[in-house]
Amino acid sequence: MFVISSLPIPSSLHVQALVFSDDGLTIRACSAAPEASCPLCGARSDRVHSRYTRTLADLSWADVAVRFQVRARKFFCANLACPRTVFVERLAGVAPAYARRTDRQQTALTAIAFALGGEGGARLACKLGMPVSPDTLLRLIRREPDAEAPVPAVLGVDDWAIHKGLTYGTILVDLERHRPVDLLPDRSSARLADWLRAHPGVAVIARDRAGVYAEGARDGAPDAVQVADRWHLVDNLADTLEALLRAKGACLQAAAAALAAAAGGDERPRPPPEEVYQGKRRHPRPERWRERMEAAAEAGGGRRRAAYDRVRALRAAGMAVAQIARTVGVSRMTAYKYLREDPPQRKRHTAHGRQRLLEPYEPYLLQRWDEGCHTATVLWREIRAQGFAHSVSNVQRFVAQLRREGAPPTGRPRTPLTKPQGPSARHVAALLLRRPERRSDEERAYLKQLATEDATIAAAVDLVDEFLGMLRRREGDRLPAWLDKAAASGIAELARLAATLRNDLAAVRAGLTLRHSNGQTEGHVNRLKLVKRQGYGRAKVDLLRQRVLRAA
Repeated sequence: MFVISSLPIPSSLHVQALVFSDDGLTIRACSAAPEASCPLCGARSDRVHSRYTRTLADLSWADVAVRFQVRARKFFCANLACPRTVFVERLAGVAPAYARRTDRQQTALTAIAFALGGEGGARLACKLGMPVSPDTLLRLIRREPDAEAPVPAVLGVDDWAIHKGLTYGTILVDLERHRPVDLLPDRSSARLADWLRAHPGVAVIARDRAGVYAEGARDGAPDAVQVADRWHLVDNLADTLEALLRAKGACLQAAAAALAAAAGGDERPRPPPEEVYQGKRRHPRPERWRERMEAAAEAGGGRRRAAYDRVRALRAAGMAVAQIARTVGVSRMTAYKYLREDPPQRKRHTAHGRQRLLEPYEPYLLQRWDEGCHTATVLWREIRAQGFAHSVSNVQRFVAQLRREGAPPTGRPRTPLTKPQGPSARHVAALLLRRPERRSDEERAYLKQLATEDATIAAAVDLVDEFLGMLRRREGDRLPAWLDKAAASGIAELARLAATLRNDLAAVRAGLTLRHSNGQTEGHVNRLKLVKRQGYGRAKVDLLRQRVLRAA
């Protein structure tokens, strides 16, 4: 009796026996009610027609599977006019009709399904003593009613990848309550406009720079204020800067050389390969391998230069860009790039990103290099004893760079700003977008030197600083004047950016004035990606919508 009293048996059931087996615990019970109501007409009856057994899976007990075997009764309906002559008693509070599990187990499994999806939820449920298939868990998700959410006053709109590069959906986020309100199966303007018409009351719509969402918001909620996301504005500015600086490779390299010379004198000449390798390495790299790599790089650069010359020649002859791209065999974006930029330079393949793992150990490695230790494996073993936890290949790449370029004259590790080839256009663009107080002394010196190298870059830097100041201080009223300056600056890249911003002037000005931003929506997109990957290829839009909205 103690065991029975300790089990959470529903009060509507009377326990007759407990049966323990290898499969778990079976509770044999029957209904404690003396009569039952007809589910069709509601008439109560105590005339038993027959009995049968229902098996219901229940919550586990100490990870032991538990099931009920309920002796259910069939009754004669007392209402002679009722078309249902015989009915089965309902187990209210235990399980619905035709169910194979109790209400409380279904509630628990539904919670597991929403949290982990099909495969992961099935594994957890099995360990908890409630074996279930992944398909059943997905059916439980689909069976749940839609989560109700109030209409947001401030709505964030962004796209998310259903199949990356192929199909995309739209996520809608309540930026005041910090929760998603809906997932749309595509990113069309018509779909967004229909949703906004069905949910009137949206006052502010924060979005990216996509024209599709701008049109949908304009059609579905014409009175709402559209706010262009500030991150996307900075991203547009970064792309513009990179395009401008990519054509100024000589200036970037000259500024790096001047900075290196000011820091520690001119770069000392590199020793020839035979002097570097003599007595320094047991198995020197074959020179014919280096020659093949150099030849391949030269061939690639020659092909790009030939394509560049042909694109410009065909354009000078009056051919359209789309036809030029088909004729030369390049994309239209590449054709446009060749038309607005200087001739392509030879690509530099570096392992700079990986070598930064060595940054704390580079002074020691340079010291050992000057002492004559040029063997990567020996150096790796020495820094591994100091705490370096990565593979020897990182040190091999660092040593290979030292063999090619020689040790820096200052005895300190080279930075991207002091390397002979200079920093990349992307690196300098990121440096210009960084807050001034977060720049190092070396970065400030490089930007100052770069401004003296080229007047166009100096003018672009001033315009960029002014735009970022507007953005950070929310001074959107200054935007029209800035657009006029950019258009009249003579810098084609900034003039194009100003033209695109002018086409979306109201939203951009609101983005530079109001506090609303779409960064929160991007965070919900990242969370959506996690839920989608948990689906193991079975995360369709309806399942994702249910899980995301229920979690919110």
